[in-house]
Amino acid sequence: MRKTLFLLLIFSLLSLSACKPKSSEPTSGEIGIAVAGTLAALPQPTIQPTYTPFPTVTPHTPALKGLFCEYEFCIGHSINTALFDAQKAENPSVYTEGMLASYRPDLFTLVIWQLNHGTDDPQFMLDLILQDGVDKRRGTLDVNLLGELTTFYSAIDTSASDKLPTGGVGAWICGDRAFGWKTYTATEEIAYQLFEEAISKFRCEK
Repeated sequence: MRKTLFLLLIFSLLSLSACKPKSSEPTSGEIGIAVAGTLAALPQPTIQPTYTPFPTVTPHTPALKGLFCEYEFCIGHSINTALFDAQKAENPSVYTEGMLASYRPDLFTLVIWQLNHGTDDPQFMLDLILQDGVDKRRGTLDVNLLGELTTFYSAIDTSASDKLPTGGVGAWICGDRAFGWKTYTATEEIAYQLFEEAISKFRCEK
């Protein structure tokens, strides 16, 4: 039963498409349903007897020692997770557009990209990757030069998971493509550190 549910949720996520910001792009509702379903599929901790003392767990930033390299770009990710193609099977990710996702109980990450059509402002990718009614930007938009990339980043609150109530979204241009990145985490600080690490390992063919 668990395996069947897991496969159904993965199929739901694979039905999304992060394409051009036109009528073919996924709706916020579709992304929200897929993300919520994916998070619901995460394994839950085993309930312990009431007499067993619970240790205090402090959230920490997962080390992004993993490196995903495909579609002529590389990006850092947690070594305990794997980025997988989240496009439809009949329309897989390619150089010009695509979507990747990864998850584990304390971390959910989404990466999308598409041709930038000549613009040097990637902020439209933030609007695309945010989900109406699920994600809400918080605070100011930070614009920074990280390495050779000008990045746009904002902290977010999300209702997608009560275990991962916050996170961050980022966007940048590399060559002829615009990239969007989103994560759900336990704390805002973890989200930004993950973004910095992911960008520090980012490379693309220009």
